[in-house]
Amino acid sequence: MPRVLVATRNQGKLAEIERLLAPLGLEVLSLADFPHLPEPEETGATFAENAILKAREAARATGLVALADDSGLEVAALGGQPGVHSKRFAASDPERIARLLDLLASVPPPRAARFVAVVAIASPQGRLEVVEGTVRGTIACAPRGCDGFGYDPVFIPEGEQRTMAEMSREEKNLISHRGQAIRLAAERLRAWLEAGVC
Repeated sequence: MPRVLVATRNQGKLAEIERLLAPLGLEVLSLADFPHLPEPEETGATFAENAILKAREAARATGLVALADDSGLEVAALGGQPGVHSKRFAASDPERIARLLDLLASVPPPRAARFVAVVAIASPQGRLEVVEGTVRGTIACAPRGCDGFGYDPVFIPEGEQRTMAEMSREEKNLISHRGQAIRLAAERLRAWLEAGVC
């Protein structure tokens, strides 16, 4: 069975990606299967730069086709913050949300924002594909819902009244930035499979 490495140790992210790649019939591994491998520092100035860095390093270190994503939240009233620093905005999801809401306390709704996900696929031989998904929405005044992770409890997608954390996983995957990007990545991986790259 062909194998692909998802270059993450985030179990929530891995579960989303595994579900979306399931139709390809791949054995999906993660960095948890390679405990000796450090995660490279995200030094890129863009989501794409970080995704490429992680995918290339994972492919080089393991000899496997590797898929990596970098994603985050961009809030218009904050000049696009937290952006590529979404994960490093604070120490935990609740603290990140609290900091975000604190910064937006004086900004009246609707508070425009978008989630961005960039996925890079790299082969050990140097082949590279990069795809992107985005979902626009607004930031709620308080967290709602218990599904999802990250900023899901405060992000309301366009055309919805619910936050992403109030949606089922299936509903979220249909519209989410990561769902869009992984579906595009799956199309590229299917072509790689047919070409014998993985």
